[in-house]
Amino acid sequence: MSHRSEARASPEADRELIRKLLRRGHESVLEFASATFTVEGISRAAANQLTRHRLASFVQESQRFVDVHDRGLVRPPSFPDVLWKKVEALHRAALELYGESLAAGVPKEDARYILPIGTETRLVVSANFREWRHIIRLRGSPAAQWEIRELVARVLAILREHAPTVFDDLEVERP
Repeated sequence: MSHRSEARASPEADRELIRKLLRRGHESVLEFASATFTVEGISRAAANQLTRHRLASFVQESQRFVDVHDRGLVRPPSFPDVLWKKVEALHRAALELYGESLAAGVPKEDARYILPIGTETRLVVSANFREWRHIIRLRGSPAAQWEIRELVARVLAILREHAPTVFDDLEVERP
């Protein structure tokens, strides 16, 4: 590495070097390690936010090819029960219309337009540690939407467990 003398090589020396580089903003060394997550049960709305991070790699479940009749609807915590019951009724009606459309010969790629953006989806996301730090700082901000904050809080907990030296300095205020 550009700042390391082999004479100082040890796990503790490596941890101290990483901490020093992070303090100085030299995060390029973090591009050599990566983490991959399978994410389930988030809304298409949250997935849309996550997939904006172009330095990460994604494989998202396709509504063109996958039957989504078993997918739930992600409930924002701001909805009172009385309103959420109406949302659930709309979701059931959308799934019914989706099924009718498929039975009438409408291709899945077109029938999916009926589905609410709150419909659950699944995806796999992979990014290097530098990009994960960026995603966590941006999407873990109190200004970020609650669902994406919850997701990056979970990601951060796992990354801290496996790479504490790289991720212990980050915080996400859970919604």
